[in-house]
Amino acid sequence: MSSHSKNIASLDLFRGIAGYGVAICHFYYYLYDLSNFQFFSIFFVEFFFVLSGFVLYPQLQKVYNNNKNIKIFFYRRWLRTIPPYILALVCFSVLFTKFDSDTFKYLFFLQKITENFVKFDYFSVAWSLSVEEFFYVLFPIFLVVLNKRKFIHILLLFISLIYILKIVFLFLNVSEEFYRIGTFLRLDAIGFGVLTRIYFKKIKNNFLNLLSAILIAISMYYFMSNIKNLPNTELFLFILLIQLFAINAIILFVNFDKFIINSFLISLFTLLSKLTYSIYLFHFAILHFISSNIFLLNSEFVFIYYLISLFIFSSICYYAFEKGFVKNRPMYRHN
Repeated sequence: MSSHSKNIASLDLFRGIAGYGVAICHFYYYLYDLSNFQFFSIFFVEFFFVLSGFVLYPQLQKVYNNNKNIKIFFYRRWLRTIPPYILALVCFSVLFTKFDSDTFKYLFFLQKITENFVKFDYFSVAWSLSVEEFFYVLFPIFLVVLNKRKFIHILLLFISLIYILKIVFLFLNVSEEFYRIGTFLRLDAIGFGVLTRIYFKKIKNNFLNLLSAILIAISMYYFMSNIKNLPNTELFLFILLIQLFAINAIILFVNFDKFIINSFLISLFTLLSKLTYSIYLFHFAILHFISSNIFLLNSEFVFIYYLISLFIFSSICYYAFEKGFVKNRPMYRHN
């Protein structure tokens, strides 16, 4: 697989599954209090992290090869992620009538840099976006500052520093939730995605990855019923297992890509991928509307209404708002 490859249809599908997976899990958890679905949503978010690193590797390589590309990398990432994020933040701030210091912390992705930093976590899905944005800033800086070293060595150093931080936090008695979603404690997940892309050709055996995914899933079964009461030592292992599961899932999907030859399916998966960011950002607003409407909440078609609403709203958001920013992103310099 070339590092300069265009969109991979199976990964577009993978992104769509992750986006709708999070939205569907939150539907059953927040409307019907089915706690297992909160656990399942953790998997889908982890898919996003590893996928981000996997698809960003070619751009990070351009930064490494030409330091001047770091500005272009920032502009491309920020034009893709920041405008929809600000729009969502404004919407949630209006929805919950919150314009205060917490809003400022969300605006600069600071809400999870330390425990209990916000008084009311009214834009809760933003924690994973904070992880993404800090990776976009910090790792390219590592590449520029340590440019004389090999790319892989810089990446392994970056991941190692995050793991040192994780080990330190094992002894600081932070809550399970913060250990799982603290911004600087989760940057390694995207790094693992980059690492997977680098070594993809050496680890792409479908049978071994399927077997590995099954064994990891069995190992994680122990944690499923105890996720809210795990000591951080076990949570450390649990998060690592989820990351390994996500790596195996991505490899399986990429290997599956050669079977996706139908042009309609390719277009459909591409569309799902484009809408995923808006689905992730805004699905809680739709859930909030449903939960406050007794007629909808009690309707036997509420789930179908939710899915249709997600698709329509995210389509409008992408084509009326996001697409313009995406099309105007700068191109990278030639090496």
